[in-house]
This record gives sequence, structure tokens and C-alpha cells, in this order.
Amino acid sequence: MQKLGKQTIKFEKPPCITEVASIVGPKEAEGPLAKYFDKCIQDEFWGEKTWEKSESKIIKETANMAISKSGVASSNIEYCFAGDLLNQCISSSFRF
Repeated sequence: MQKLGKQTIKFEKPPCITEVASIVGPKEAEGPLAKYFDKCIQDEFWGEKTWEKSESKIIKETANMAISKSGVASSNIEYCFAGDLLNQCISSSFRF
């Protein structure tokens, strides 16, 4: 991997997805894709007092689940990319 600046990198080989994980709320759990999700929570706040704390918990647990499923040590992960369809995934910028 080559650094092209402070925040820009160039991969020698294209990155690939080695594992995925998903934790969804009650609405998604009611839908036709429910059986494909790793975890469906019934309380959209997942025991937290605010939406922001809940979102942070969901992202953290989902990332940990994907790392666990991949068999890759978290110390070997250099980059993590996250987002959602509406680009409202603020918690993805919080440090785990």
C-alpha cells in the first residue's frame, strides 16, 4: 500500500470483502429478509437512553461480529470504511 498524502492511499491489490455482519432493528426483523441478518433486536434503542448511543452500540457490535467471523485479528486491520444509504452514519466515525 502506498501513501499519496496525509489521507490518501493507493492499494497494490484491490481490497476485497472477507466477511460481513448485520444487526437490525425491529422493522427490518419483520421483513422478508429477516432470516439473513445475524442479529435482530426488538428494542430499537437496544437498552440505551438515546438514539446516538444505540447507533454507536449497534455499529460497534456489528464490527466486532464481522471481525470475529473473519478470523482476522483486530490488530491486523488497518482501515475500516462505513456508511449508509443516507450518509447519516455518524457513529461510524467514533473510535472503537
